[in-house]
Formats: sequence, C-alpha cells, structure tokens
Amino acid sequence: MGYKVKWVEENLGVSRKALRNFEAKGLMPKNNGEYRDYSDADIDRIWTIRVLQGMGYTLTEIIKMANDENFDFDSSIQIKVKELEEKKEKVDKHLGYAKTIKATGRFPSRPKNMGSIKFDEFYEKSLNEWNIDNTEEDKVFLEIADKYLNLSPEEFNKSDLGKVFNLLEKLQNYPDLLVEAYLFPREIVKRKELGANHPEVQLLVKMMYESKLEIIPEYSEMTLNQFVRFESSSFKSGDVARMNKQNFGEEGCDFIADAIAIFGGYKNYDEVED
Repeated sequence: MGYKVKWVEENLGVSRKALRNFEAKGLMPKNNGEYRDYSDADIDRIWTIRVLQGMGYTLTEIIKMANDENFDFDSSIQIKVKELEEKKEKVDKHLGYAKTIKATGRFPSRPKNMGSIKFDEFYEKSLNEWNIDNTEEDKVFLEIADKYLNLSPEEFNKSDLGKVFNLLEKLQNYPDLLVEAYLFPREIVKRKELGANHPEVQLLVKMMYESKLEIIPEYSEMTLNQFVRFESSSFKSGDVARMNKQNFGEEGCDFIADAIAIFGGYKNYDEVED
C-alpha cells in the first residue's frame, strides 16, 4: 500500500517542504517521479524522525545517527535527557518568575544602582530570589488564588474555602499561615474607622510582618522595605489582590495597603509606588 503526501501531512504532521528537506539531506530516498507514494518503510522512517525531533534532536544529529553504523544511541539519549532537564529547569525558573509578576501585579523596575549591576546579573538574581515557586507555601497560596479569584463574593462564601474562612473566625487557635494571610488583614480592616496610622492598626501590621519572617524560612532575611512593597501590592494588583478584594473589599484592601505603607515609613500606598 502506498501513502500519498496529503496522508503524510495529515497523519504525521510533516509538510511537503519538510519531506523535500528530508530527501535533500539524505534521510529519505529521492522522489524521481511527479507524484510520490510512500511505502511502509518510508512511513516508519518519517515516524522515527518525528519522534527524535520531538525529543529535541536536530536534523543534523539525526543525519549523523542515520549515517553512522556504530552510533551509540544509549549514550546519545542519556545526553539528550540531561539537556532536556537543564532546559526544563530554566523554563520552570522563568515560569515561576512570570507567575510571581502575574500574582503580585508588580513588574520589576530598573534598579536604582543601575551601572553598578549589569542587567544579566540583576535578572539572574531576580529569577532566583523573586520566584513564587521557591517556597511550598507560596505555591499552595497561588493554587488557591487561581481556583477562587474568579468567584463572586456570594460564590466564594459558599465555596469550601469560604466556609473554612468563616469557621476560622469562630476559632481561637489558627494555623500560622492562615493567621498571616487572612486573619491579620481581617483584624486590620475591622479597625478601618481608627485610621491607617492608629497604633492599634500599626501593631497588627507589625505582627503580620514578624509572623511572615518567623513562619516562612525563605523570608527570614526579608527587609522591611521588601515586605512593604511586596505585601502592600498584594492588596492592590495582581491575582492575589483580586482574591484579597473578594475577602476584604476594595476599600478594605486600600486601607490595608495604606497601613502597611505607613508601617514602612511612607505616607500611604501611592508613595510606595512612586
């Protein structure tokens, strides 16, 4: 049975141009006629090329395999696995960085000491240090945000997470992470009438800051300014802010962001952003 070019295109995902390229590079027998039928052996060869390409082998590498009777595929595949693992590690790092920007709503700005630090150095440092995938706690929180941020307030209150939050308000002993992520902000919002600079409100922000340093080992060296910039933005922009606004309302989040900014020595959140 012969297979037409159209069949190969539709079933193996190989274009006419690619087939001609395979022939030109000696990976396929040349077509001497106007029309071509591909044999089962041809289809097997094309299949093998596609699988190898899918694993990241280049045509040059595939040609070397085809032309070398003593080619050591076992050694080759070990090297390819290592190459793919290195690529995956790099992609995962960039993905975590992108997810951090998406979640926090903060785009990395040019450092003030530009000139003393080159872009590549700054970017590599950012990839390693400002990455939501670096801590299990952040990854879990992001998964929760992705699941619940598109719910309306009514839907959220009826959801499993909403029921947990409602229950926590009635308990006296809370899991540490939920205290830091939910109950401190809730208590701050309850004191909105006092003003963001009120000692009671500022004490709660201080407790939130110290709690984060204590609970999450990776944050133990976080500076006050880093806390203020990162935490305040989590109530203003990005995916986490969208979930916070469902919990505390738009005005509540504005109040929390201002309270955090004041704790860091700013007049309000707008000054943090300047």
